[in-house]
Amino acid sequence: MFYMGGRRSICMYPGAKITADPRPGYTRITPFSLPPRQEPAGTNGRAPVFIITGEQGQCKTTFLHLVLGLIVGANVRIRGVLAPGHVRDGRRSGFTLVDLATGEHEELSSVDPDPRCEVHGRFYFRPEGLAFGRRALAPPNPRETDLMAIDEVGRFELQGAVWADQIDRLVSLSHPPMVWTVRRRLLDTVIERWKITNPVVVDVRSASVMATAGDVMDAVWEWREAQTASAVPVSPFSPGRIAEGPPLLADAAAGASPGAPSIFRRRYGPEG
Repeated sequence: MFYMGGRRSICMYPGAKITADPRPGYTRITPFSLPPRQEPAGTNGRAPVFIITGEQGQCKTTFLHLVLGLIVGANVRIRGVLAPGHVRDGRRSGFTLVDLATGEHEELSSVDPDPRCEVHGRFYFRPEGLAFGRRALAPPNPRETDLMAIDEVGRFELQGAVWADQIDRLVSLSHPPMVWTVRRRLLDTVIERWKITNPVVVDVRSASVMATAGDVMDAVWEWREAQTASAVPVSPFSPGRIAEGPPLLADAAAGASPGAPSIFRRRYGPEG
């Protein structure tokens, strides 16, 4: 059992090592019972998976959006999906999917019946939305990707549906740092299902967006250094150039001002 920000959480592992973190809302877990994966030579097998956790309606997607908005202006090459939800009559009515690499979007699911759709729970998943998301979650080229984001990993994935195959493929390969959103009650099951040996769990109730973005930036920095050290070329960025993020994150990216902490002023150039 571990505690985040003074609150009791639900994650439990036999033989797990809990690494203390003085900041509220954070913990690091090493479940010794899980066998380590064999990573290909020349890759960084320690790339962490950040898991932003909270219950339904506790703004996990918003928290992730804010974190990505802080780092997208620093030449961090982000791939993956963001899934903002829609509410009708006070209840969740569907989701739109945003491709974080391009800013393009597609309706993913709705509570409105449609015979063309896959049905999971009370939602009808549009085939166009599923195909769109699966393309966005294809395994990344390490030379072109610094960070993968998946919003969210939930009960449908645990049942083998929606993004389950894409997640299986991602965790089986050498991958850059990843950020997932997961409901708190599913946290333990998700970590064990995908054998995440190095999760960094971030509780939205008490964690800091700024501190989370800082940790993600550090992980990206280590990933880029590992790629450079292993002679894997990175995409050619002009020194000082700010990568063009998708429109969804553009306003937040512009906020990396000279007065911001130095980690957010860092620009990743050709040397990483």
